[in-house]
Amino acid sequence: MSAAFSTFAPPSRPSLGAVHTIPEILGQPALWQATWEGLRWEAKDLKAFMTEALQASDREVVLTGAGSSAFIGELLQGCYSRRLKRCVRAVPTTDIVTNPEECFAQDVPTLLISFGRSGNSPESIAALDRADECLSDVRHLIITCNPGGDLAKHPTKHPRAVFVLPPAADDKGLAMTGSFTSMALAGMLMADLDCLEYQGSRVRLMAAAAERLLSSEGGRFRELARLGVRRAIFLGAGALKGAARECHLKVQELTNGSVMCSYDSFLGFRHGPKAAIDAETLVVFLFSGRPGQKAYEQDLVKEIRDGNLGCFRLGVGAGLAPHEGPEATITLDEEGLLRDEERAICGVLVAQVLGVELSIAQGLSPDNPSPCGSISRVVQGVTIYPRAHDPL
Repeated sequence: MSAAFSTFAPPSRPSLGAVHTIPEILGQPALWQATWEGLRWEAKDLKAFMTEALQASDREVVLTGAGSSAFIGELLQGCYSRRLKRCVRAVPTTDIVTNPEECFAQDVPTLLISFGRSGNSPESIAALDRADECLSDVRHLIITCNPGGDLAKHPTKHPRAVFVLPPAADDKGLAMTGSFTSMALAGMLMADLDCLEYQGSRVRLMAAAAERLLSSEGGRFRELARLGVRRAIFLGAGALKGAARECHLKVQELTNGSVMCSYDSFLGFRHGPKAAIDAETLVVFLFSGRPGQKAYEQDLVKEIRDGNLGCFRLGVGAGLAPHEGPEATITLDEEGLLRDEERAICGVLVAQVLGVELSIAQGLSPDNPSPCGSISRVVQGVTIYPRAHDPL
């Protein structure tokens, strides 16, 4: 057993182009604790805002963001539906900007929860404005890592509240790492502010799981980086499908697209996408802790095993029973105490570490893996046009 990035000592990181990204990944357990502490400080005002917003029994909740920030909504949608007992939708800002009449087809009371690392993506601001234009009764909850960003400062026509995460959450590396998991955590906790003290014990469980992964699985990731992986497929259900989507983007970003990635649910994967597995494909199973889902997961695992598909199969969480062949399990939670949304946040670290290992193995710089600038820390070149009232 060895720690993640143990072969990349701090003095070597400048030459590797990993001054920011490696510490930002390793610092997540502490960042999660700090995020919970920050919510405790602001719980009174946030609770008052959420209580007022949710007094309307027909108020919908829309979770939004762009890129990785949009995937936070996908990860949390089921958690919010279950806890709030109301309609919850994950809708990217990129859809709201271009198709607001479809995203807000009915003028119903809405709580728009916006996630943004820098808060400077043009779509983030435009989505607030589109919601104000389309909805007569909307509340805005903004969760961001940058107190000076446009999202945190933008005035809205309807009531709003802003939660800014601890400074360490504002990643300096190109790929979102601690910003993604800490915003997802803050969003998860925001759905249950009445039980924030109890939630602190859940955060400690998550941090302990992440610490175990980061302190003991470094060798596993180094082995995977030497396999010549050219494709990676991440599978999960419910909250873990949202995590799978973030995982696929993380590895693809950090390798500048040299490792092409996809994601799906366990059941959905059979309906065509399974054809993408070839001899250079890594298949990653993000296993659920829910008994009702495990049978579906194991059926697909057996099918992929029987076909000897992929160059390696990696199980994240209990679920991949011992078996001969190129595969391994990374255990998150031996006691089975983590909920699926908590597993999802922890499981994203697998793709973060793997992405960095693959990036360095390919001679790229994890802090800025796109030498030609095709992707950047804050999206560039987006022009926001006035809302067009097209005939529907």
